Amino acid sequence: MNLLERLKAETRPAHRRIEQAVGIERRVSSLPSYRALLARFYGFHVVWEPEAATALGDPGFFDPRRKVHLLARDLMALGASEEELTRLPRLRTPLPPEDRATAWGALYVIEGSTLGGTLIAKQVERELGLTAGSGCSYFRSYGPDLGSMWKAFGWRLLDLSQPRFDDAVVASANRTFETLRAWLVDAGDPVAEIAPAPRAMEALA
Repeated sequence: MNLLERLKAETRPAHRRIEQAVGIERRVSSLPSYRALLARFYGFHVVWEPEAATALGDPGFFDPRRKVHLLARDLMALGASEEELTRLPRLRTPLPPEDRATAWGALYVIEGSTLGGTLIAKQVERELGLTAGSGCSYFRSYGPDLGSMWKAFGWRLLDLSQPRFDDAVVASANRTFETLRAWLVDAGDPVAEIAPAPRAMEALA
């Protein structure tokens, strides 16, 4: 069993817990709940990405995988101002990538979520009429490059694989799933954390 196979098998329970707890279908069924969900993802990524970038030490690989700018674009398309983004709640539970292995474990969770993101994006377009240009760029992330980005991630991870490294990667992936689950659920019932500008609401009417 290689590292990717081990990650899939050993994080399956944590993966199921986050899917059941977050309830994505409900969270994208209305504009206020969808906007609140994006705000929570923003609060996670804006804290995690700088730490992960430092731990990985490979901007050429990591920078194209950053997603804060996509979340900011979506939230602003739905009426947020730059100043409102700075006031959004941010991840409170520390998730420091202590080293490259723990950073890679967290990145496995984040990159894996892009695969399911395409299905979520289709639901968002169906339910809310939003496209990549009007508030749904985060869930579309890599667009037509999704497959090649995932393969490149997998190849790089397998190149780094060795017993002690693998153990740390798997443990970090499980911890990331749990941290992200707690953060997304902590918001309680979806609420409008950002008051949309009137022009944004008119465009979505």
